[in-house]
Amino acid sequence: VSRVGSRRITTIEGLSPDGTHPVQQAWLEHDVAQCGYCQVGQIMSAAALLARNPSPSDAEIDAAMDGNICRCGTYVRIHAAIKTAAAKRG
Repeated sequence: VSRVGSRRITTIEGLSPDGTHPVQQAWLEHDVAQCGYCQVGQIMSAAALLARNPSPSDAEIDAAMDGNICRCGTYVRIHAAIKTAAAKRG
């Protein structure tokens, strides 16, 4: 927390209180969540990626999501949802 300093932090609750963020919508559309264990990290990493790169390549998506482990193995759906969210933002 001390490394953050005075920079602004967005939590999952602050991403979109009503669930209208493109990543949240794409997650539902692609039925990504199974157990829910990793979802906050996955969604926030995807949202951060799209905030800095609105049209990421497959390799850029893989690199950005590399630190998140999905116990259920829904990586194909996660990747598809990020592509859908990018298209909705564009």
